[in-house]
Amino acid sequence: MKILVVPTSDWLGHPFPSRLHHIFEKIAQHNEVHVLRFPFYPTAKLETSLIVHESGNLKTNNLAQYYVVNAFKHYNSVCRIVKENQFDVVVISNLLSGYMAAKAVGNRAKMVFDLSDHFPSSGAGYYFNMDSFPGRAVTFGLEQLLKATLRQVDHTVTCSHALQDYVTKLGIGNVSVIPNGVDNFFFKNNPAKDIQTKYGLCNCVTVGYLGSVEFWLHLAPLLKAIQVLSKDYDVKLILVGGKLRTGFVQNTNEMIERLGIKDNVLWLDFVPYSEVPNYVGAMNICTIPFRVDHPTAFYSAPNKLWEYLALGKKVIATPIPEIVKTAKHLVDFAETTEDYVTAIERYIKIGADETQKIEHAKNQAMQYTWDNMAQKYENLLSKVVFSS
Repeated sequence: MKILVVPTSDWLGHPFPSRLHHIFEKIAQHNEVHVLRFPFYPTAKLETSLIVHESGNLKTNNLAQYYVVNAFKHYNSVCRIVKENQFDVVVISNLLSGYMAAKAVGNRAKMVFDLSDHFPSSGAGYYFNMDSFPGRAVTFGLEQLLKATLRQVDHTVTCSHALQDYVTKLGIGNVSVIPNGVDNFFFKNNPAKDIQTKYGLCNCVTVGYLGSVEFWLHLAPLLKAIQVLSKDYDVKLILVGGKLRTGFVQNTNEMIERLGIKDNVLWLDFVPYSEVPNYVGAMNICTIPFRVDHPTAFYSAPNKLWEYLALGKKVIATPIPEIVKTAKHLVDFAETTEDYVTAIERYIKIGADETQKIEHAKNQAMQYTWDNMAQKYENLLSKVVFSS
């Protein structure tokens, strides 16, 4: 197949690979896959085997503004690329530029939309309080844009069952779920000891989170639990990641100061994707402290779940629907400070007794490799391309 990908973000400049990176770098091994790059970031951080087309581009430091002022340049770029190449299918995963791309493609190729999270709320959440009138108004407007785009495509793929239900309620048919996955190298033994030694973590209980530290997290109960536990145990919270665009990191730092747990928190910046297993390996307990009442978190399918489980880690998560549906027997759920304290203390006292549960979790994680997800995606694209 000959495929064009119109991605969610800058294909080469984003700090870490997206869901579509994982899937289409594998599909490209035996298909001709092109990608439209939105060169928002000044330097390339990622490598690719795809054929890259640079979009027309007016420079701006504001991401929302970038997509608005470049909308017609992106439209023209897709028109040109589609005219020069006879694509079998175009895969779109973007809001405004996705709408423009769908208009540009028209009936010249089949189209699939990949909804990797709740785009309306994630788009609005970077700039507005979701509980405010402007936040609700922008979310509503972005939802109408999403709906208009989905009506133009032949099939919609979501990463979670909650998103599939959401799309169905928008009145859109032909919706499939292809979950997020985990890379094979997460199943290998990783030199966590090096990280533990480097940061002085060898003799303490380490509770960790790896990922963007943004508005869809609910960290207060976890931070308060570290405060409570630090009175009786040598416990350290490891945060690996930073902000994307909001002030949530600053707010979190201020909370850490107020709680008096600065010495119990090790906060590192984003690390290269290839090194993620080493840092997760240094954690005794891994967390997914998502904010259940925020649509961005509620509809998500965090790939860190399978990355944590592939590395044999105990996982504590908030009960977002996709984790409840796919892994409720593999994780501990926590919403309050008391929940976190109970789950962490249980590990401290009887952690060694969870070996069987951890092995079962690793076996289930093996079903969610990106190899498997890419194969499912390729099969779906073939069906879409050859359907009447």
